[in-house]
Amino acid sequence: MAAAQKEIDEGLYSRQLYVFGHDAQRRMQQSSVLLIGLGGLGVEIAKNIILAGVKSVGLLDRTRSSTKHMGAQFYLSKSDEGKSRATSCRTQLAELNSYVNVHVVDTGTPSQLLSSKRYNVVVATETTVSDQVSWNELCRENGVKFISADIRGLLGSIFVDLGPKHQVCDKDGERPIRGLIDSVSAEYPAVVTVSPDRRHGLSSGDYITFDEIKGRKDLNGMPARPIKYISAFKFSIDIDMKGSPISGGYFQQVKQQQEVEFHPLKACISKPSFSSDMGDGKTLHCLFQALSKFQENNSGALPDPTSAAHIQSVVNLAEEFCVKILKEEGKKSIDTKHIAKLARCAGAVIGPMAAVIGGIAGQEVLKAVSGKFTPISQFYYFSAGKCIPDGIPSDLSQFRPTSDRYADYVSVFGSKVQTAITNLRVFLVGAGAIGCEMMKNFSMMGACSSKSGHLVVTDMDAIERSNLNRQFLFRPSDVGSLKSECAARAAKAINGDLNVTAHSHRVGAESENIYNGPFWTSLNAVVTALDNVDARLYLDDRCIFFSKPMLDSGTLGTKGNTQVVLPHITESYGSSRDPPEDSIPLCTLHNFPYKIEHTIQWARDKFEGLFKNKATEVNSYLTDSNYLSKLAEDPINETKALETVSLALGKEKPLNFENCITWARLRFEEEFHNNIIQLLTALPADQVDAEGNPFWTGHKRPPSPLKFDSENTDHIEFIIAAANLQAEMYGLRGSRDVKVVKDEVKKVKVEKFVAIKGKKVAKNDEELEKMMEEEADGVDFKLTSLKESLPKPSSLTGYRLIPVDFEKDDPTNFHIDFVTACSNLRAANYKIKPANKHQTKQIAGKIIPAIATTTALVSGLVCLELYKLVQDMKIESFSNTYANLAISHITASEPLPPAFNEVKLKDKTLKFSLWDRMEVRLGAKATLEELCDHFEEKYGLHIVMLSFGKALLFSKYGFMAKKKNKLRLKMSMPDLAETVGKVKIDRSASFLMFEAMVTTEDDEDVDIPSVRFWMN
Repeated sequence: MAAAQKEIDEGLYSRQLYVFGHDAQRRMQQSSVLLIGLGGLGVEIAKNIILAGVKSVGLLDRTRSSTKHMGAQFYLSKSDEGKSRATSCRTQLAELNSYVNVHVVDTGTPSQLLSSKRYNVVVATETTVSDQVSWNELCRENGVKFISADIRGLLGSIFVDLGPKHQVCDKDGERPIRGLIDSVSAEYPAVVTVSPDRRHGLSSGDYITFDEIKGRKDLNGMPARPIKYISAFKFSIDIDMKGSPISGGYFQQVKQQQEVEFHPLKACISKPSFSSDMGDGKTLHCLFQALSKFQENNSGALPDPTSAAHIQSVVNLAEEFCVKILKEEGKKSIDTKHIAKLARCAGAVIGPMAAVIGGIAGQEVLKAVSGKFTPISQFYYFSAGKCIPDGIPSDLSQFRPTSDRYADYVSVFGSKVQTAITNLRVFLVGAGAIGCEMMKNFSMMGACSSKSGHLVVTDMDAIERSNLNRQFLFRPSDVGSLKSECAARAAKAINGDLNVTAHSHRVGAESENIYNGPFWTSLNAVVTALDNVDARLYLDDRCIFFSKPMLDSGTLGTKGNTQVVLPHITESYGSSRDPPEDSIPLCTLHNFPYKIEHTIQWARDKFEGLFKNKATEVNSYLTDSNYLSKLAEDPINETKALETVSLALGKEKPLNFENCITWARLRFEEEFHNNIIQLLTALPADQVDAEGNPFWTGHKRPPSPLKFDSENTDHIEFIIAAANLQAEMYGLRGSRDVKVVKDEVKKVKVEKFVAIKGKKVAKNDEELEKMMEEEADGVDFKLTSLKESLPKPSSLTGYRLIPVDFEKDDPTNFHIDFVTACSNLRAANYKIKPANKHQTKQIAGKIIPAIATTTALVSGLVCLELYKLVQDMKIESFSNTYANLAISHITASEPLPPAFNEVKLKDKTLKFSLWDRMEVRLGAKATLEELCDHFEEKYGLHIVMLSFGKALLFSKYGFMAKKKNKLRLKMSMPDLAETVGKVKIDRSASFLMFEAMVTTEDDEDVDIPSVRFWMN
């Protein structure tokens, strides 16, 4: 029985809530779905919507399980053969989310099921078009939304009918745009010009309102109105501004609810509208209708992959449909060759296709029940036809289905390709959300399952509760265990043939003794399932070094992308990168915040400084006898560090929790009152710059000090959180009792603050850096005084502070409480709209929004590319993809080839890319002198400098002694690398890599690739 789901479980759904929001999540939690068909696609959709947290899912499927179904249905096993698929997988589906009522529907007619009003959405899979029409008509009669989805080999289809008046509350899920206004013209309609430092990002038809406008206060908070795009920095709006030019203030985008009209399936079949980016919609529509007609004509059977007659029959039916129903010319309007190619394998259901279509269809179900994001309008077709060669082979026997779980894979790709898949040796880096999906797909495909096949997965992280919402191989009992080990165990349970080894090593320089030359040489492919760019770049470098393909993917909420990196064929991952995120200038953080992101980062920095860095600094002083001498080497930070230690072990050292409350109250006064008064003393409200312009204008917002009020929620929450964190750091017991804290706060004596006149304030980062350098000069007396004030470490033997490491996912530890209260108080100083704890947690914790549907989609796309890889297909067959499920958009592009350099040698031109090497096969005993001779004889190039890693082995330039060069020229290359590089050379490795600087016979410098020196 599912647990009650009255409130949103933020601990479980935290990453998903940053995609859907609380309102949409509540609507999902009140919705019930009837799912028809529990094959590979049906179970994928069920998994995704159960993880998302709908109220209930009814499973309607009277098909009996067979070995063939196990190829894509990951919750079926040998013991389920002959049993109802719905009954067999119900328990495992229910385990995905204890809040969701997962039940088998085994009684009632379709009319009875829908008239009961129990279900909000019907999802039909594995049904003919005529059955879909019948279900759709019943749904319309009963006000139930309808979605159908199916897989026919490498063709996927989805149809969506959400009724005549479906409400969309947010079309794309993007954060509403806010921007600074530079000016508004005195005309009708008014032309708004935004600040030149950032484009406005709006489109015609977007709605906005204004706030903080000067000169026309009636515009502030006005009802939202649409704009018309003029340029990247200008737009017009239907407001009469004649005679009243204004400046300053902000525009704020306001999302508008939209009503979308859908039409019934029966009407749409002959007049289809497509949302397809992955193939010719019209051709695929005709093919799908033809396949359904073929089923009706053949007692429900789909084409035999070995029958040319069946393939031709489908082609004929597609042409007939095109002519009679669409009223168009058959062969001229549709691609019959593509139809034949896909028709051959249309009877199969394979795991990667189920992941792709299940991800998209699952998202459509969530759109239907939540009103969030733009639904498909109304057909969506996906073709993975590039996974198989063009044309129909003369020998179709290679596609004859086997009697095992891989039957459908053989019917699509043939027995040779399936054998190649089982022989794969893959390194999967990451066992989180994408990693779990990859391992499930590998199990379904039979990848890495032969005697020579092997999957190595590594992930150093342990499972947290928030992972359970999308990392579907894990269960609550796994929390705290290693991801890689649990995922490997779960994947092995899906398919016992999988050969998998789980590691918990971080992939980087520190693990190169484990992931060494022999390991990399043994691999066929690297698949990434990572959440950071640095790790991807490292793997990219290793793949270039060892000439290995890398399949990369990533997600950000509803957005996902995949990239194929192929040795000598495509550019590398690192060849093109997104620009780095904008960093917040220090002066903006210190004195001039204007966005809530600024105050949250400021509060986050305060947390680190007050509760972690302070403790670390004190402990270093108490345990390191050389602490003061080391600190003296950093004069800019020396004074601040000594002040921190002096206060922490002196004036601010608490003896009890009451002392911690006092400290927190005084900290409030300093941060939100005194420092603001000091800033306004240095830069008063009427301050002007050198040109006489107002200083406090644009993004510079004049602050105002806060007066402490124990009845103000933010004020008292700051005191409670700060006092408890101070107590934790000093090993004292805290308290959550608000009354105790309020009573103690009243006892605190707060001295009246008098601002220091003439004290400078940095107006930009350059001034701040200069002031810090100036403060470091002439502080000898202060340093001496601080050092004398420190208690001797010997007097505090065994005494230590406890550094508090920031942990965003524990709601009881005061971490997010402190950052939220601290940030919102700072925001109140500067009249910035505050953020709640949920919003603050995302920004402070740098949380990446994530949902199961996008993860499933990208994993399926990557695994489809794996089939192209084992067939050695050309670059035009591969695809890099970008998806945004919020707007039902998936687009594919051909990977870019690598950039090439050209160098003219004595008798030829050397053309090379980042994948190429100067291959040297002289044997392990070859000396440096022989290597130099080899380059002169073969290429007419003189080696003038040679390095191995960071070690300089040889240089003809003056800074290296001639005697040293002479000795090294006689050493073998492995000995030279080992001796100078001070590393142990693995003599069993195939090769060593060197970097060489060379010149031509005319003494001209030329660039060449790295030198690969083969030792065997």
